[in-house]
Amino acid sequence: MNKTTQSVLIVLLGGLLISITVSGRYTSYVKPGFGPLLVIAGVILILVGVLSIVTGIRGDRKADLQMEADAARGTDTAPSVPAPPVDHSHEEADGHGHSHDRSKAPWLILAPILVLLLLAPPALGADAVNRNAGSQALQGLTGVASATGAGADVAAGGSSGGYAPNDGSGHGIGTKAFAKQRPTMKFAALPAGQDPALTLKEFIMRALYDGDNSVSDNNITVVGFIAGAGDGYTSGYSLARMTISCCAADASPMRVHIDAPAKYAVNTWVSAVISAQVGTADSGNDYVPTVDVVSMTPISQPSDPYEH
Repeated sequence: MNKTTQSVLIVLLGGLLISITVSGRYTSYVKPGFGPLLVIAGVILILVGVLSIVTGIRGDRKADLQMEADAARGTDTAPSVPAPPVDHSHEEADGHGHSHDRSKAPWLILAPILVLLLLAPPALGADAVNRNAGSQALQGLTGVASATGAGADVAAGGSSGGYAPNDGSGHGIGTKAFAKQRPTMKFAALPAGQDPALTLKEFIMRALYDGDNSVSDNNITVVGFIAGAGDGYTSGYSLARMTISCCAADASPMRVHIDAPAKYAVNTWVSAVISAQVGTADSGNDYVPTVDVVSMTPISQPSDPYEH
């Protein structure tokens, strides 16, 4: 692959970044806040690629002119001299004598470009939940208010010495201590109105840690997709949402359990009005609370399929 071809691939890659950003597809892979950065990166790649192409063309043109000038001078002043034999000794060869000086491997960079342009892989869904599901007792704790009491963060007057609340005995959340003494945290009041909307992550955090049982005593609207029941449950299904800190590579699932036959296919996005059943989340089911469903309506995938 010569330098001109490499430059063309760089331009294509820059165009791809701009394309998936402008179309909104980039939110299937990274946080929405990265959109401007992707556009800037795409523009830079295009400029670098175009500049490299122009530089290469000028260099080739200059070399051609030099050869023509040399040929003209040689015709006037010297007899024609046969060209020296080409020396292939500098080319690498494998054990079979095949040269790899012009390897076609770099063309493989076209594969991800074509995949994103033509196939547009979807956002992570139920399969990712099944592969990555685990204890969600600590997920998202930095996004809620500090706890109070013996199991709270030191900054809140507690004694645990870390950001994660525990039962005061040194056993953090994720152990049997959680079931014996439920750690509680202080949350802001629910949004006003009937069936207030929360992210699925905040709903789960409240179900696990809110001593006021705000999502058990009230019906809450959440958005997620249908997934399998998961570990700890032999029946029913999950309502899930993937959360990311940066990009899809660090995604982790947040889910609630519904103890009933699923009305919709796996990966169907729904808006559901639910309430949590107190005391249903423990270490045996990865701290996935069971919920009661008031209503559930299929919807299109949100423009941003992840929570943050």
